[in-house]
Amino acid sequence: MDLKDTSLTSGVPEDVIENLLLLHIIEPVTIDPGEGPLFGVDQTMLLEILTHMDVLNFRIEEMRDMVRAVDTLCAAPHSELAARYRIRLGAFAYALSRRTVVTDAQAQALTRITNLLGSRYPWLTA
Repeated sequence: MDLKDTSLTSGVPEDVIENLLLLHIIEPVTIDPGEGPLFGVDQTMLLEILTHMDVLNFRIEEMRDMVRAVDTLCAAPHSELAARYRIRLGAFAYALSRRTVVTDAQAQALTRITNLLGSRYPWLTA
């Protein structure tokens, strides 16, 4: 998917996706000379999570760590490294459940991240 399709599918504005690319938080699947960065369908959920992490004031390094965890779990789900990232993702989910929210937007972001991660990784909410 090109940038526009990815934005429409994920609900994340194009400029936000461009900022995530500039900060090297997320990498496109490939870059087409005519269409620019291209993204996979799996990346749409990750883009939405990253957007909500921003609302919750997560640091850039925490966002990069989330991307590494999800990418590793997708690429090699049965590897030793994936086992470590499952633990890390579990710790993130636990910390997320304890995160203080002040605004309605933060409360909605917290709920949305929890739902997205829970639907993709049911063992997080078990």
